[in-house]
Amino acid sequence: MNTNVPIVEVGTRRYRVRTGLAGSSKTPAIDFRATSHNPPGESKAKHGKSERISLNIPRQVHKYIIGPRGSTLDKLRQESRAKITVPPERSRSDVVEIEGLLDERQKAEGLITQIVANNMAKVPYTHFISLPLLDIDVQRKVGEFQRDAQRILQNVDSSSFVHPGSLHITLGMLRLLSPADVTRAVEFLRSLAKDVAEIVSTKPLLVSVGQLAAMEAASQARTIYAHADDFDNSGRLRRLCAFVRDKFDSAGYIDEKRELKIHVSVVRAKPASSSVNDEDDLPKKGSRGFSVNAVPLLKEFGTMSFGVCRVGQIQIARRFRHAENGAYENDGALSLL
Repeated sequence: MNTNVPIVEVGTRRYRVRTGLAGSSKTPAIDFRATSHNPPGESKAKHGKSERISLNIPRQVHKYIIGPRGSTLDKLRQESRAKITVPPERSRSDVVEIEGLLDERQKAEGLITQIVANNMAKVPYTHFISLPLLDIDVQRKVGEFQRDAQRILQNVDSSSFVHPGSLHITLGMLRLLSPADVTRAVEFLRSLAKDVAEIVSTKPLLVSVGQLAAMEAASQARTIYAHADDFDNSGRLRRLCAFVRDKFDSAGYIDEKRELKIHVSVVRAKPASSSVNDEDDLPKKGSRGFSVNAVPLLKEFGTMSFGVCRVGQIQIARRFRHAENGAYENDGALSLL
């Protein structure tokens, strides 16, 4: 058993909360601590006294506690015999209140915890571990390629082309549902500083970007990417990426089963006039999303090199949030310089 996996506390009890992944022992790094509303001097263990506690449960999961037309919430109330109050969506509150006798509260806590465990993997990712590629020349060359690519790729929306300012290598997707979760993730990243410094050593980490390929069959491509490799063939990039991802995986922050693939996405195909804003770096296996025939594009530009850039940070980056220059906003970083 991995002793680094965090324990989730709900009220007076402690749980190892599994995500919805089959066979996974991972648990989200989320702390649902209960606050008692008992009058001073009242015993929490008193079975004959109705008491009220508050559970801090991310509001993104509340809809699963409520269920269709309130059916799940009704069932929880019936099974636990406790009064359970979920805040209305407009309140943006995370607090779920449970009121009842001790055994009723414990029953409700257990049932709610299981619902959270079963549905947490359905909540969209909020952040990702990123190695941003901030070299201006590399970004310029990618932008020039994308302008050429638009004449070859037919019926794709302009948003299919990744903003050159947001180029990055993704090490893993994160689901951080509260400010406390974000703080813990950033602190965890920074706790790796010594080991990361040993991997990178004193030399700049230079990465060559180029050699285009399709993530799927080229004739039905959804994601077109460039390879990212050590410029000096030292293997430091792969060791760094694997080390950081493995550490976050072991700590329970990563629940995706796909293997690490070091790459830089430059096109994520979306149909013309699409309003889709999907920033996952890899398409979901078995999905039937929009695709393009990338064979002509790869034939003309497949061997293209975008140059060499120095990687200076590992970031906890926010999905869908960009600065004016196109770069992803981040909540914290570890310097590699």
